[in-house]
Amino acid sequence: MAQLRGLAYPLQTFGGNLVTHADTACVEDQIISVIETRPLERVMRGNYGFDPKIFDTLEPNAINARLYAAISQEVEGLTALEIEGNVTAADDGLYAIKVKYALNGVPQPTLNLSLNI
Repeated sequence: MAQLRGLAYPLQTFGGNLVTHADTACVEDQIISVIETRPLERVMRGNYGFDPKIFDTLEPNAINARLYAAISQEVEGLTALEIEGNVTAADDGLYAIKVKYALNGVPQPTLNLSLNI
């Protein structure tokens, strides 16, 4: 039986019902939600999310540290969280991120994401 359940992110419907995810998929959705949500988008949780203004620095260490702080603050049960990121070599305005983590001590597949800067 699933330990953790939540609504799919982004919100989806199937057969007239909201789609839910369990365990690993739910945590993955939470990580992506933190990265894609801007501060103050959630009225009751003003500090939730990741502020894209950090991209003004174009300093990978600062950006990765801010991503780490945002994810570790909002997603419970993560262990061994690592963020690797850099500006893509193609100079296409993307910042490539690899999120490596374990859920309750069990390593999970790496999330490969790209953000517009």
